[in-house]
Amino acid sequence: MSSLSRRDWFRLFVAGIFSLLLFPAGCRNEPAPPGEGVEKAPPKRIVSVVPSVTETLFALGLGDRVVGVSDYCKYPPEANRLPRLGGLYNPNIERIIELRADLAVLLLEHHELAEKLARAGIETLTVDHASVAGILDSFEKIAGRCGVSEAGKELRARSEERLEKMRVTQGDTPVSVLMVLDRDLGERNVREVYAAGRNRYFNDLLRLAGATNVLADAASAVPTLSREGILEANPDVIIDLSSLGAVPPEEAAELEKLYRHDWDSFADSLAAVRDGRVYPILVDYATIPGPRFVAFAELLSEVLHPRPSPESGHFESN
Repeated sequence: MSSLSRRDWFRLFVAGIFSLLLFPAGCRNEPAPPGEGVEKAPPKRIVSVVPSVTETLFALGLGDRVVGVSDYCKYPPEANRLPRLGGLYNPNIERIIELRADLAVLLLEHHELAEKLARAGIETLTVDHASVAGILDSFEKIAGRCGVSEAGKELRARSEERLEKMRVTQGDTPVSVLMVLDRDLGERNVREVYAAGRNRYFNDLLRLAGATNVLADAASAVPTLSREGILEANPDVIIDLSSLGAVPPEEAAELEKLYRHDWDSFADSLAAVRDGRVYPILVDYATIPGPRFVAFAELLSEVLHPRPSPESGHFESN
C-alpha cells in the first residue's frame, strides 16, 4: 500500500470511526432510527458501510445475506467479492436501493445516512463500536435483529472468555503507553505522529492489557504530537500501528526492524526507545473495532507483559 493511499485510508478511518468518541453514546438524546425496536421478519439482504460491521456480520454467520459493503471492507476474503458502496462519508445510496437491501447496519455516528436511507424506505440498525462494551453488545443486537440470537450470545461468550484469560490487573504503577496510529515511515526519524488520545476503544484495550494510555486525557480522540510532545509524554512503551495493514510473515521481521530504526533518534531521550520497548504491530485488524479486537487485545497483553523464558532466564512474549 502506498504512503498516499495509506494516509488517505487513515484519515477516512479517523473521520468516520473516531469522530465522536469523546461523547459516550448513552449521553445522546436521540430517537431510534425508523423501524428500530419493531418486531419484523429477519432481513435477507443486508448492507454494511464500515469494516467493523462487515466483520461482525460474517462472524455471526450472516455472510450469505450481505449484498454490499464499503470500499474499505477487506476482511474476511469473501467480502472482497461483494458490490462496493463507497466510503464512510460518500456511500452510494442509489446502489444500496438497486441491491434491494432490507437492512443497513450502521454506527451511531451515521445519523445523516440513517435519515437518507429511511427516506428511501430502507430499515437501519445502529450499533456502538466506540468501546469494548459497545462491540460486545453489538454482537447480540445484530444477531437478534437477524434472527440468529444464539450466534450473538455465543460470539459474545467466546470473546469474553478470551478477554478474561488474558486480562492483566494493573499494578500500583501500570505501564504507560503511547499508541501511535499513523506517521511517516522509513525515514530514520520521527517528527510527528497521530496518536490515540481520549479514545474509549483504545483506552479500553489498554486497560484490559494492564496498561494505561499516556494521552488518555488529551483534548481529542486522535491528537497530533510533535517531537517535543512525544518527549513530554515520555511513555514506558510505544505501540506503533503505523503500517495500517497486514504484512506477510516473511516480511514482518525486516519491516519491524525498519520501523524501530525510525525511533533511534530518541535513544538518548526516551526510556521506551533506550529499553527496546518500541513495538511495531503489523496487523490489519488493530484499528478495526470489530470481532477481531480480541486478538489485538491479546497481542497487546503479550508485548506489554513479557514473561521469563524457563530455558534461558531471559524475558519473552507470551
